[in-house]
Amino acid sequence: MDKLENFEAQSTALVLNHLQAAIISNSPLAPSDPEDLARMDAAVERCAEALVAARRANLLIVHVRIAFSPGYPEASRTSPMMRYMAKENVLLEGDPGTEFDSRVSPAINEIVVTNHAVSAFSGTSIDQLFRVQGINTVVLGGLVTHYAVEGTARDAHDRGYRVVVLEDGCSSGGTARHDASITNLAFLSDVVTTRALSDTLK
Repeated sequence: MDKLENFEAQSTALVLNHLQAAIISNSPLAPSDPEDLARMDAAVERCAEALVAARRANLLIVHVRIAFSPGYPEASRTSPMMRYMAKENVLLEGDPGTEFDSRVSPAINEIVVTNHAVSAFSGTSIDQLFRVQGINTVVLGGLVTHYAVEGTARDAHDRGYRVVVLEDGCSSGGTARHDASITNLAFLSDVVTTRALSDTLK
């Protein structure tokens, strides 16, 4: 797909999920395989390109971060992933690992929300924000594909939004998980490249 059809910038939001230091490298949450790390780094680069295009087109931009209070009171104890983060003591509020990668740092006029779950909608005000702002299309990128990106995409779909997923603007720790997630998301969203988004926004 070269361009997105029936696409209106004024009713679209770019949502970038969990592009934080601890998820990208040098933490128990980050991939250990060099090839996986390279793919994740490439996804951050593509998100940076999407951010440039979105800013140029005046899209509503939302940066989603995940962070927890000491003791992890917000983390679900029934979730293996949340239990693992608490065990490894990662993504604690105030820790450098919670900071956004410098390539995708939020601008002063962009929205930053903190969540404690898989979906960016869970426990945040972005659904209300989108309704007030007349947003009906959500473009998603970030980390990781099979976790925050897919979770947010499914949630947005069920809330009635048109969902667009940047295939090269997200990544998982391993191509199999990423590919399986993208295959599933093709039934719920428009799966496109970052270049296709940029071309649409020109």
